[in-house]
Amino acid sequence: MGAIPVPEFDQLHVISDLHMGGEAGRQIFTTAAELAALIRHLRDEPSHERVALLINGDGVDFLAEPNARYFDPHGATAKLDRIFQDPAFNPVWTELRSFVAQPNRRLIVNLGNHDLELALPWVRDHFTGLLERQNPAAVGQTTLVLDGTGFSCTVASKRVLCIHGNEVDTWNVADHEMLRRIGRDLVQGRPVEDWTPNAGTKLVIDVMNGIKRNYAFIDLLKPEVQALVPVLIALDQSQAAGLQRVVAIASRLSWDRVRRATGFLSFGEQAAPTPLELEEGSEWARRQRTKTAGGEGASQLEHSEATVVVAAAEENFRSGMDPIALVDSSTADQLGAFGAGWAWARGKSKEEVLYAAVRDLEKDRSFYLDAPDETFRRIDKFVGANFDYVVAGHTHMERQLPREHGSGTYFNTGSWVPRMQFTPAALASMQSFRPVFEALQNGRTVASLAAQPDLLIYAPIVLSIRKHDGGAQATLNQVSVVNGQAQLAPLS
Repeated sequence: MGAIPVPEFDQLHVISDLHMGGEAGRQIFTTAAELAALIRHLRDEPSHERVALLINGDGVDFLAEPNARYFDPHGATAKLDRIFQDPAFNPVWTELRSFVAQPNRRLIVNLGNHDLELALPWVRDHFTGLLERQNPAAVGQTTLVLDGTGFSCTVASKRVLCIHGNEVDTWNVADHEMLRRIGRDLVQGRPVEDWTPNAGTKLVIDVMNGIKRNYAFIDLLKPEVQALVPVLIALDQSQAAGLQRVVAIASRLSWDRVRRATGFLSFGEQAAPTPLELEEGSEWARRQRTKTAGGEGASQLEHSEATVVVAAAEENFRSGMDPIALVDSSTADQLGAFGAGWAWARGKSKEEVLYAAVRDLEKDRSFYLDAPDETFRRIDKFVGANFDYVVAGHTHMERQLPREHGSGTYFNTGSWVPRMQFTPAALASMQSFRPVFEALQNGRTVASLAAQPDLLIYAPIVLSIRKHDGGAQATLNQVSVVNGQAQLAPLS
């Protein structure tokens, strides 16, 4: 069987995780000047070269919009209009319209987990219409990849695959088949099944959006596992109650894991049971075990293994096991420990609590370009070995690593939103940590935190893959603006 045909480019430039969305004062995308300059730079490349710009997921953020919902098929076009018109984002859309109106230029948009509504036919058409703006030269210059396949192409015969990264993230797995059915049923005027959000979306809507009203910076905390819960509890003990809701959301996560492992993620036309249904009765799971054992709905696992997984999940729910025990150890560390809360009982100050919770982050390697993380490991196993470059986003942490299950290179393009890092210098002592604590306690917006030196990292990243000396060269670059012009500096 031969290789499938894919587009060919002279240059491919990949960015991800812009997260354009949210009302003024609560927006985390603050690099419009840099992105607009980059788009102009790519537009003005030699006109005979085929230049593609790929937004590799989460370009817009419907979950950050006012009155956000798990999934909003009816309100998504109005939200797009608002995001396009917002002064914080409009410079980007203006430059994108100019980019797609030039010959030999192509914009590619890959679906993420914060922009799922783009997969609906009328939202997709509205999005491309906003970019084309009745400009005949722009028609057909935008490619939307909205079904979870990712985008594959070649640059100087080098094979490239770009996926967002949520495909291997159990918290944020997208049910593309359910998206298709909802779009179909709404277009055809049929009854529409309820959207079942993944655990990550439930976390954002049910917990995090409420917390962000007081602490807009929580989206910027890195590394999430060790930083998020201790910071929030130390700053405001009342947040502990909200964070405990994450435990309930973890039961949604465990069900997503079972569905995916056993091949029942949107299997056929059946809707998945809720965690509550699993707790109160196991009829559905018993039916699925019977079907699996009988050969119906064959999964990626052997039938016997699939039966064991479903049965174990059912038994865990029925026996009252804490749902947090069903998630992997890294997620359990993030959600279940609440170590900072225990310190309150010992009468420590907020500052002492937070410092005790995060001081070990001086050993953290999350910000190292060559440090393998779980997303890399899972994608490396998930993707075929015959790609020269595999590109992801989603984690907001840039990476460049040789693949372990292939001869190519893995890249993560990080994010265009700032990230918060507790530096070794800040964590050296209580005295050095005090300015950071005061900034977190008093500076509740992204803008106010920017005044604290070295707390926020602004590092908008683009992966540039270009024809070079008869082959291709791939470079992660940090983008800055000098005299209105984009400057691309390779990461070391």
